[in-house]
Amino acid sequence: MNLIDKLLSRTVESKPALTDKVLVRVYLDTAGHVRDVKIRKSCGDPERDAQALREIANMRFPSKARGAKTSHNWHDLAYTFS
Repeated sequence: MNLIDKLLSRTVESKPALTDKVLVRVYLDTAGHVRDVKIRKSCGDPERDAQALREIANMRFPSKARGAKTSHNWHDLAYTFS
């Protein structure tokens, strides 16, 4: 590779690799309802990331056991596209 090609290859931005899953952080209340969801690691496609956020926001999770001392918690979750 000549010098010009080496210099040009350094200036070209590479696109992030697309994956089939999004890593998210989900905030649940004691009833198991999603109160907040944030992306921790994108799949590389903003539209698919938004789809994952919408679907997770509508999910319902098991409620906390009665008598638990903490009422709300953050949980890490991997959302895989089918």
